[in-house]
Amino acid sequence: MKIMEKDAYIDFVLVADVEGMHFQPHRPEGIEFIPAGDGGLRFVLRPTDPKVDACGHRNGIICKAYKSSPATKNQMLFVDSYSNRRVMLRVADGISLPFKPKDEILIAEDGSCKKGFSPRRHMCPSDITKLIETVESDLASQTDRFLKLLRWRQCIDAPGEVVRHRTLYWRVGEGEYPIVPLDGGPSQQITVQGMFGIHWGEGHSTDLQELWSAKDFTEPLGHTLVREAAALASESPRSSILIMTAALETAVKMHVSCIAPDTAWLMQEIPSPPIFKVLRDYIPLIHRKRGKELGFWDKVKPFITKTQKLIELRNKVAHTGKIPENAGPIHDDLVLVSDFLYLLDVLDGHEWAKSLVSYELRKALDWPNPKDGRITITITEGY
Repeated sequence: MKIMEKDAYIDFVLVADVEGMHFQPHRPEGIEFIPAGDGGLRFVLRPTDPKVDACGHRNGIICKAYKSSPATKNQMLFVDSYSNRRVMLRVADGISLPFKPKDEILIAEDGSCKKGFSPRRHMCPSDITKLIETVESDLASQTDRFLKLLRWRQCIDAPGEVVRHRTLYWRVGEGEYPIVPLDGGPSQQITVQGMFGIHWGEGHSTDLQELWSAKDFTEPLGHTLVREAAALASESPRSSILIMTAALETAVKMHVSCIAPDTAWLMQEIPSPPIFKVLRDYIPLIHRKRGKELGFWDKVKPFITKTQKLIELRNKVAHTGKIPENAGPIHDDLVLVSDFLYLLDVLDGHEWAKSLVSYELRKALDWPNPKDGRITITITEGY
């Protein structure tokens, strides 16, 4: 058991960029809030650039949450050495010194780090890693609570999620707060989709003319909603989950009402069965009764199972206000919903929609590739 030293503390500050909030009137000095009886927790909220934008309306405001955490003597020595001399007094189990992943020594035998090299958090000893994660989680939660209580109490205009980015810093004693070791593994790849813009040629003009000639056609509501969900994915992931599931439910109900008009009133007035059951059982059934066998539907069922998990995720978010820690990437859910919207478009007679589903679904159904490919950007970082 590790014994905490008397009066041994490590000071932390979490710095968060605040989304969509500003001072009215201008307040270059910002504000300070110290919650009563909360163990030294302190918040400072101020304009990012008080001289140029004292309201923070243009350049934003930042929130700093301060906290001192009890520590052992070894932990204090580690932080002091790492922050002030760039020396790792201890490393994680499985890391040996000198640390030389390729052709150069990044951490020497004595723990000193190569100039410009910042060890990732996974290289720190387990007690340091746990300390950082515990404090970071607590300060992030407290900051979120502070800003949302302030927003609620004053009816402040702000988006659903008010923290845009956050960074944790620490120190022992007086002076500046150096940044804690960043999270992440030794090497990681980030894959993002390049923005997909307008393509135009004679074929594209013909495609659009065909849709335009049908006077009642406009972009279906489900597609509009899923784009709104995508726009909120970063700043308000909970809202994104709620909206994307609403997009799927809306599209399914509109499709059923379209191919079975006699059910329209029921779909609007009576709670429908779970959407994944409608997709799995009811849609192929009503198509069959109207003389159209969906022979490929068995290949769609693994994707339908994913929609069931999405609905379960939505229910947890709606009931608890939190996204479960084991939830997958929101981007994957957005792709899943988009796939089903275009799949329903195909069932509505839009054959062109086959090429607009994801590669995974196109491969499963042997559907054609799109005319215009999307750009995928892969970023590799680490050592």
